[in-house]
Amino acid sequence: MELSTIVVGVMGGLGMFLLGMSLMTEGLKAMAGDAIRTSLRRVTRSPFSGAVTGFLATAVLQSSSAAVIATIGFVGAGLLSFYQALSIILGSSLGTTLTGWLVAVVGLKFQFGTLATVLIFIGAFMRLFGGRRFQGMGYAVAGFGLVFVGIAGLQAGLSGLQDYVDFSRLGADNLWGKFQLVFLGVLFTLITQSSTAGVVAALTALFTGTIVFEQAAALVVGMNIGTSSSAAAATVGGNIHVRRTGFSHVLYNTFVSSVALFLITPYVWLWEFASPGSLVQHGEFALVGFHTGFNFLGIVMVLPFVKNFAHLVERLFPDKPYGYQQVLDQGLLKFPELALTAVQKVLISQADMVAQQLAYILGDVPRATSLADNERELNDIQEYIDSIHLDSTSEAEWERLLAAIKMVDHLQRLLDRCSNKSVHVALRNGDGLREPAQRVRELVQLLQHKETLDEQQVSTLVAEVTQLEQTIRESTMQRIAQGHLDLKQGVSLMDIARWLQHVAVHIENIDLARRRLNYQAPAEQ
Repeated sequence: MELSTIVVGVMGGLGMFLLGMSLMTEGLKAMAGDAIRTSLRRVTRSPFSGAVTGFLATAVLQSSSAAVIATIGFVGAGLLSFYQALSIILGSSLGTTLTGWLVAVVGLKFQFGTLATVLIFIGAFMRLFGGRRFQGMGYAVAGFGLVFVGIAGLQAGLSGLQDYVDFSRLGADNLWGKFQLVFLGVLFTLITQSSTAGVVAALTALFTGTIVFEQAAALVVGMNIGTSSSAAAATVGGNIHVRRTGFSHVLYNTFVSSVALFLITPYVWLWEFASPGSLVQHGEFALVGFHTGFNFLGIVMVLPFVKNFAHLVERLFPDKPYGYQQVLDQGLLKFPELALTAVQKVLISQADMVAQQLAYILGDVPRATSLADNERELNDIQEYIDSIHLDSTSEAEWERLLAAIKMVDHLQRLLDRCSNKSVHVALRNGDGLREPAQRVRELVQLLQHKETLDEQQVSTLVAEVTQLEQTIRESTMQRIAQGHLDLKQGVSLMDIARWLQHVAVHIENIDLARRRLNYQAPAEQ
């Protein structure tokens, strides 16, 4: 067989495997993604439960990157603390080894060529004709079939490659040779963006005799480091908590992999001592055992000291004040639930700033920030909300998105009313405005969390302001008609009363939207 044919076969097999993994992950995410993300957020109560959740999430999604990136998104949105996220990352590192066991036990030992093509057909049929309900399952089934087709292609290609390439030059019998192999493992993962593909390629090369166990083990160590690249890329542009989480994943994987590099030789000795000669005969099982073993050892070593690990990363990345731009992380747009939580966080802060503007106009406090700054920030938030797109109108996310749109709209309208410079002076000197102004003060304090009112109490206050506005209007017109009040002064007084009534209505709408934005779907029974 010519070298070009072999290379094309290896590339084709690897491509099939990557495509299969991608389809399978997308399908599994479509079927279980929401449930997994909910579990990541709610089940993580202790380091142990967090590690178990991370392990199960990665096992179900067949992608540690998907689980870790979702975790980073939760941290950025404030749904998980950095400390909680660390335990999930530890568990995901172990969950990613399950694919290697599947390949070693099933993919390399049995020929599933015919069955794989049948699975691909079934998956494609479900995708095309099964409707939305079965689309995710169709992707998962077809991807599962492509995985085995890719493994078969890799086996066929790598079995002939050793006749053309002398892999013995990449010796793993010394530390320098191991470092070279580790570097190749990292490079392979960076190129393919899949450590699982690298592990499977190493398993296949070992199974076909292309490389020896020590070489395969060093490559897997490098691939374990390289799997952090996706998490590191997800932190770009993120806030301090996101950067801490991504960096901790890189730091943890590098530490565990460094320890594993020095365990290769003792591991080989242990195999030879326990069962002489079996390492060559069952090398693929020994390799996935090594991969699983050093990741499990990493959890055992770090999990009891996860708080100390968190403090170390926090010292490396000290907390600094950050603005709304960093909370509205563009990476969260992939997960509308997280993006809406980030929007909720900044809109509550913006409501407090608008309340300060109103408190200044009512004569209670000095002006804290400029109207121009508030307007610019609200415009930026509105643009971010415009970028949130929902694939389906699920009750929780749809309600929250509509609430966010409504809340930012009424905040902008309030700011427009705050630009009326004459209101501040008129409220200080206007007779008959004290009662409605006092009601509005209570509503303003609601935006500042100084008052706790239910929806009925808010509606009652707004109704009182509306009634007072009508009373002021009628009495003012009578005073003008009787000649007791100048027309210009009377019109100004009615305008201010109407201004107070409009402000009260805006605050009521903002409060209602804020309650809806905090809406959570009831848990399934």
